Amino acid sequence: MMNKMLLLLAGMGLAAQGLASTAHAETAYDGMIEPSQLLEIRSPVSGLISQVNAVRGGVVKKGAVIVSLDASVERSAADLARYRAGVDGAIRSGESRLEHADRKLKRRTELADKHYGTAQEREDAEAEQRIAQADVQLAKENRQIARLEAEHAQTLAAQKLLRSPIDGVVVEQGLWPGEMAEAGEGRKSILKLAQINPLRVSVLLPAALYPRIKAGMKAEVRPEKPLEGGRYTSTVAMVDRVIDAASGTFRVHLMLPNADAALPGGLRCKVVFAGV
Repeated sequence: MMNKMLLLLAGMGLAAQGLASTAHAETAYDGMIEPSQLLEIRSPVSGLISQVNAVRGGVVKKGAVIVSLDASVERSAADLARYRAGVDGAIRSGESRLEHADRKLKRRTELADKHYGTAQEREDAEAEQRIAQADVQLAKENRQIARLEAEHAQTLAAQKLLRSPIDGVVVEQGLWPGEMAEAGEGRKSILKLAQINPLRVSVLLPAALYPRIKAGMKAEVRPEKPLEGGRYTSTVAMVDRVIDAASGTFRVHLMLPNADAALPGGLRCKVVFAGV
């Protein structure tokens, strides 16, 4: 009888250990590792492609020129406008005429005050002075217009240089040097870029976990084939505010640092949430 009791207690102990082990077993959820951004690079203006400074699979840096369109016309216009903005011959000529008109008016006024000149001569001198003042003002306005035209031409030329908005990799090239890039949302893109640092991990979770998943939580991402075996720490960036009633699930997005570009986008993975 005593032996039976001991065996029963031992069995209960083993069962309790099994339940505890099951309670602490981690649950891994299916996920997908994706680029955090996918961008299609198009030109804001139509133009002939003169150079593409990126190749498929190549790395691009934010701010680097990746596509150049022919801008010879815009550069010529900018050079001409800069030259016009830099010359001041018209202003100097106008100022000289204004100085002469000022002196002439002064003399006519003095003579008129002494009754050696007529009122008409003084009025004529005043009119010449006003015309000279207007000429100087016009010359200054023309120089300012030339400066604005130079800035405008430089802006147009800058639109022919397409810069990468992200640090990323080229995943596709749609147009090549010598082909025409057309402006517009529906037009063919020149390049497609992917940002892979950080990566975005998308995972569907059962609705029962919704109260427990919060932004800022840590989770472990385990890539599947062909890069299985690795374990990477990620952070919950966004929790969907809508639960899909049909499937009883909600989507969670995590950000996964990938500074060394060790992981590509497009991998399936398992995600284990800390404390869940």
